[in-house]
Amino acid sequence: MKLNDTIVAISTPLGYSGLGIVRLSGEDSIKIAEKIFRPKNKTKIVSQLKTFTTHLGYIVDEEKVIDEVLMTIMRKPHSYTCEDVVEFSCHGGPTVLQQVVELCIKHGARIAEPGEFTKRAFLNGRIDLSYAEAVCDIIYSKTKLQNQLYVNSLLGKTKQSVEELIDQLKEVIAELEVSIDYPEEDDVKNINLEKTKEKLEFVIKKITKAIEYSEKITPILEGINVAIIGKVNVGKSSLLNILLNYDRAIVSEIPGTTRDILSETVIIKDVPVRIVDTAGIRTHSQDIIENIGIERTKNAVKEANVIILMFDASTVISQDDYKVIEIIQKTEEQTKTIIPVLNKIDKEIKIFSTNDLENILLDLQKSNFKLYPKLDQKNFKEQILKISCVTKEGIEKLENAIVDSQNVTETQHFSTQDAQPGLIVTNLRQKETLKIAKSELEYAYQFDFIKKTELVCEHLHQAVKELQKIVGSKDLTDDILDIIFSRFCVGK
Repeated sequence: MKLNDTIVAISTPLGYSGLGIVRLSGEDSIKIAEKIFRPKNKTKIVSQLKTFTTHLGYIVDEEKVIDEVLMTIMRKPHSYTCEDVVEFSCHGGPTVLQQVVELCIKHGARIAEPGEFTKRAFLNGRIDLSYAEAVCDIIYSKTKLQNQLYVNSLLGKTKQSVEELIDQLKEVIAELEVSIDYPEEDDVKNINLEKTKEKLEFVIKKITKAIEYSEKITPILEGINVAIIGKVNVGKSSLLNILLNYDRAIVSEIPGTTRDILSETVIIKDVPVRIVDTAGIRTHSQDIIENIGIERTKNAVKEANVIILMFDASTVISQDDYKVIEIIQKTEEQTKTIIPVLNKIDKEIKIFSTNDLENILLDLQKSNFKLYPKLDQKNFKEQILKISCVTKEGIEKLENAIVDSQNVTETQHFSTQDAQPGLIVTNLRQKETLKIAKSELEYAYQFDFIKKTELVCEHLHQAVKELQKIVGSKDLTDDILDIIFSRFCVGK
């Protein structure tokens, strides 16, 4: 990637719309604009136009008019990229926009790479890396909650919080290093190493709180993966259709209708929820395709955060139900949330005629699987969720249970300042970087600050380098930057 090139891209989604924007950025942006833009006011000269002004005119290829547009000019360094930027607001047809891009290329521009406009803004020092990542995240955010979290970085809160922690660590490093270089000075002898240690402890607590908060908001940012599992003909596909509010899956009285997994994402209580409808489980099946579907069901269970374990309330527990339980028990990870659900309560309820259901679920709970709501023997029948995919009774309670089981409700109050830590990180890269920084600080903390001063400082310096990676530093390689910006659309 050559950063001194002039780049061009369509900055609005492809398709038909009232407006579409073509963006130019780079040293030759204004020269290229002058060649292809003819102001309606013929007295205006493009190269002499003032910054932050918009002008009506025509895109022309020599004498041929391509479109009537508004051209906005933004001169360096006060533009998004800190370079000369020109934007053409065209009519939003794909053919028109493509012609404008081709004209720009004809006169010296090249197509921008994904995220290159924002990458230039970062490399030119206008924004930090946390801001750049927030730009991309806001573009792809699915809910208001996600958007609010990403806006924190956009407002500079992440950068400010990280820089405060870095400054505090540098203060600790300075106090320790001066004791190495000038051990006999009176001022050095008077340094209170306990206070210095307390400062380090304070930073560790701040970072720990940020990591814990990041874990809490993961369901909001990444969504909740839900697998609906149960024996054949228990109503899994019907439940999927109800949650999506349209008929995504084929529903039939014939057992084994769903042979593959179906997945869709729905927003529940402003949280993205990916719901997977799995193939029905039965003890004996000679159908090769159905058996492949069952294997895929097992994989869906492994990947899920939440398992909706469905039973047919109108029948007693069968061998097929036990087969379903066996699949769950074979998942090595027991941190998943299981929501047991009784379907078909619009019919005569027979499932409580034996204690089989109670024994199955309480045994699961004793095995350290997390059941939601937590069940006890005394109130078992009242606690377990009951729904009807015919009358839709209990569906809202189930939706609430999916979100509440992941402790999202309490996290939704993050918009109040009291609920927020000083530092909020909103992606895996930032979180992993924080964890490494914390590890370095904890190594430093365990050593004797007097006898092992140099070793302590070495770990503190490494922690500072890690924190600097959150907002961007020279230690970040081009490969890492390419990965970060590859998530962007081309026009951003």
